[in-house]
Amino acid sequence: MQEIVAQFCAASALPAVEPVVTVLGAGNINDTWLVRRGDSSLVLQRLNPQVFAQPHLVMANLATLSRHFQGTINTCDQRWENCILLPTKTGEPFHIDRQGDLWRALSYIDRTISHQTITTSAQARQVGWALGHFHRLLADLPPRNLHATLPGFHILPCYLDHFDRVLSTTVIQSDTDLRFCLNFIAARRAGADLLERARHEGRIKVQTIHGDPKAGNVLFDVASDLAVSLIDLDTVGPGLIHYDIGDCLRSCCNPSGEAADDLSQVAFDLDMCREVLGGYFSGAGTLLVANDRQLIFQAVRLIAFELGLRFFSDYLAGNRYFKVRHEAENLQRALVQFHLVQSIERQKKEIEKIVFK
Repeated sequence: MQEIVAQFCAASALPAVEPVVTVLGAGNINDTWLVRRGDSSLVLQRLNPQVFAQPHLVMANLATLSRHFQGTINTCDQRWENCILLPTKTGEPFHIDRQGDLWRALSYIDRTISHQTITTSAQARQVGWALGHFHRLLADLPPRNLHATLPGFHILPCYLDHFDRVLSTTVIQSDTDLRFCLNFIAARRAGADLLERARHEGRIKVQTIHGDPKAGNVLFDVASDLAVSLIDLDTVGPGLIHYDIGDCLRSCCNPSGEAADDLSQVAFDLDMCREVLGGYFSGAGTLLVANDRQLIFQAVRLIAFELGLRFFSDYLAGNRYFKVRHEAENLQRALVQFHLVQSIERQKKEIEKIVFK
């Protein structure tokens, strides 16, 4: 590890290396450490090639994003810091070790904490504001300047095609939960391409988006509990802004969480939705037009459906993608998302009132 750290730090500054889990939380994708060096620190990461088959494209995006951020000025009324790529001592954007692993260094944003579960309306509004502010910062970064690091990401028809392939090679047991999931998916196939059709018809446009704006990726100031940054930028790239809004709402407005054991308690919280969207509209300013707002309800419904579909497909395939603690965990995760979809659908009118308030 000291050899790796030496690629980014001067020899006289080689300090202790500690697991970043003690500071920023445990990530599910990359291996991450916090490197303390005197009065400043950096985040050191080893990219996971199993998730990002073309890590050089990820790094090219991150370099483009860092240059863009360094050219912006913080005009908001609260502390805001962007995560920036730090070069090696020789000026390279990353280091390849003797095993062929790709390492990178990122700026460390201190005096912050993340909330894996949103528990207050103030936190919900701040998460929404952070996403809206992030989108506004990226509004003048053309999506054509970035690579699609995960082809097909968030495109629901692609996930349905994958599900069909998995299902065709799977023997389905007679089980109530399995039958519920199969019927649930079959009943919602017809409208699965709604967002993609809107894009093809020109009603909404491709923009630069975050790709994974869940609550845990927002950093909060430890003193004020105000949003400071939106991190985990490997999925930043071209996409529909609705993917981000829908995923943010899905993440923040389910108080039971993705691993809820009692499905009867899974519900979409309208009060949290109101706060998230209020914060988002404040942060995004005039970024959204009428056509964008009209599809927000469908966005949160379809993103929750997408995640449930991915969990269920992975369960049928033998839990190859998502980490699990027991064999049926992905099935339970799928059930949670599908019950969340039902709650969202039942509250369609109320959600649309919030959107157009």
